[in-house]
Amino acid sequence: MHTLRTAARWLAVCGALGVVLASAAPPAQVHAWSVHHAAMHPTAHRDIAAHADVPRYTSRGSVDVATRTVTMEQHLEWVNSTGVTVTLLPFRLFANLPDFAGQTTIVRARIDGVPVGYRYNPTRSIVEVMLPYPLSQASRVMVSLDYHTTIPAGLGQTKYGAFNDDGTTLSFASAYPLLAMSIGGVWQTADPDTKGDLVNSPIGLYDVTVTIPSTHQLVSTGSVIAVQQTPTTQTVRVVSGLQRDFTFVLTTLPATSATVDGTRVTVYAPTSEENQAATQTLTAATQALRLFNARFGQYPYRELDVVAVDAASFYGVEYPGLILMQDRTVASGKRLESTVVHEVAHQWFYNLVGNDVQSDAWVDESLATYAQVIYRRAYGGEDAAQSELAELQRQYDRLIERELDAPVQQHMRTYTLYTFNVLAYAKGALFYEALRNDIGPDAFDRMLLEYVSSYRYAHADSTSMRDVATTICAFTVDALFATWIHPSLQRRLP
Repeated sequence: MHTLRTAARWLAVCGALGVVLASAAPPAQVHAWSVHHAAMHPTAHRDIAAHADVPRYTSRGSVDVATRTVTMEQHLEWVNSTGVTVTLLPFRLFANLPDFAGQTTIVRARIDGVPVGYRYNPTRSIVEVMLPYPLSQASRVMVSLDYHTTIPAGLGQTKYGAFNDDGTTLSFASAYPLLAMSIGGVWQTADPDTKGDLVNSPIGLYDVTVTIPSTHQLVSTGSVIAVQQTPTTQTVRVVSGLQRDFTFVLTTLPATSATVDGTRVTVYAPTSEENQAATQTLTAATQALRLFNARFGQYPYRELDVVAVDAASFYGVEYPGLILMQDRTVASGKRLESTVVHEVAHQWFYNLVGNDVQSDAWVDESLATYAQVIYRRAYGGEDAAQSELAELQRQYDRLIERELDAPVQQHMRTYTLYTFNVLAYAKGALFYEALRNDIGPDAFDRMLLEYVSSYRYAHADSTSMRDVATTICAFTVDALFATWIHPSLQRRLP
């Protein structure tokens, strides 16, 4: 994410659904692997069968634009992979966080079709669904939740612009009950620090059918496979590839598209003869996608969408296959190219290769920022790359002058907004340039490919890249990591 928090704060470095339908999808038999191929790039089709036990969300419902409310019946088919027996399942309700300023309310909960109890935590950001029996490791269960989520209107400048009705686009970011992460058999249910990204989630599959007004276009993570129309509504079915979250928007913005390596890239933004912002955004996105396919491995989806929204807390924010851009950044062109490139890179570093965005936020942010340098080097030559690096260095130098230098690796709670944006983005990216200079460009390129391949659909942590670099180079790079990232590694050095 390219963060930004209001004029009074430091500007960042780089930066469905109405009435529940009675015919909601039944449990497991609705999930055929082949239906999700529609959302996956042909080179990634086999990945779905190789991840047979990922969480599978099937939802059906509608959006009432007038009340800005999505009403849904959601079924989650889940296999217990926590390593322990569980007696409850906690779901995150991001809409109920103060920065979202919305509301998700659970109406009914069922386990395998049988009604069960549920309870909210004190902040209502978690709802715990009680299991009627202990669920052992590797056991399968169907969790059904009826819910409705309402987004605010006109709060893009003061709250989270990815969850807002700005008059042109209704953005429903992570607007559904998302099963919390379990690490070492412990559910991760603490409220996230909202300086950066929020969603920690394993890879899953989504099958969502939503009725919306015919006046709007549905843009989402995943791909549309069916549309049924009436004079006033359209019922749209979307399936996803393997991805970490589901987000959709309803928009009336015009679309501009191009195809790169079998992926359709579409930008939704105001356009005119005088304003070429949509075209410029599309150019940056397609160039970045083509380059990163070669450098990081093929993008796994058939679609990549970019939508301009009213937002003040970010320049751009990534979701799987969907990027939301601050409309003023798109309109002005200022920071536009670097922001688009950064968010496209997040499709690999956050989504394809996951990480804990609270405890290891630098892992994806530094790579997405360094991807801007890779992009400049590829399309502008060494001078352009050095110019990008010089700006990152200036930001890091200012932090040093203020005597705020610190390890890159920190939990989100220990950063300030300012130090997060410099350490996790700028200093982390400068570390990767130092690593490239140390091991050489060819080894560095092999390292990035191996990193993505090794952690594809999995979670990397703050030492994963060090381990891959050590393997590629056949010698330790601990000293470099200790200097830039992990001072604790110093005690391991000879």
